Amino acid sequence: MRKEKNSNLSIKIIKSVYDVYTPTDYLINKWASIALNNSKDCFVTIKLASKSEIRLLNKKYFNKNKSCNVLSFPCNENISTGEFILGDIVICPDIVDEESRFYGLKKKNRWAHMIIHSMLHLQGFTHKSKQKQIIMEKKEKELMYTLGFSDPYYAN
Repeated sequence: MRKEKNSNLSIKIIKSVYDVYTPTDYLINKWASIALNNSKDCFVTIKLASKSEIRLLNKKYFNKNKSCNVLSFPCNENISTGEFILGDIVICPDIVDEESRFYGLKKKNRWAHMIIHSMLHLQGFTHKSKQKQIIMEKKEKELMYTLGFSDPYYAN
């Protein structure tokens, strides 16, 4: 467990040892920070989880009995320390690794996209309608380009 601090974003990263690539805490913090569109002091927890762990969460909170790449749990609450709790992100390294191979992407590209995607969800972006999906994907592409990555949807 490690807490990273960058600008006005504090991130608590919870991870174990995985047999697949996982980015450094520095990179996770960098990608999450670039996706933050908030001037408040914000706090986010990012948990790296196994397939079985993320499947259980997906079933409990979204009624989907399957593993997935990432889940976002917005909170958006102020706490007594003055920080704003943005929410929690749960990401499955095994699935992100599988998707990297499937889409022919570098692992860093896929991870950056998943962190950015989930950070946007914490801030209210959705893809529940075509119009909202277009807005969210445009923002994701802009942020990925800012980091020097290519269009995350091109391979899809």
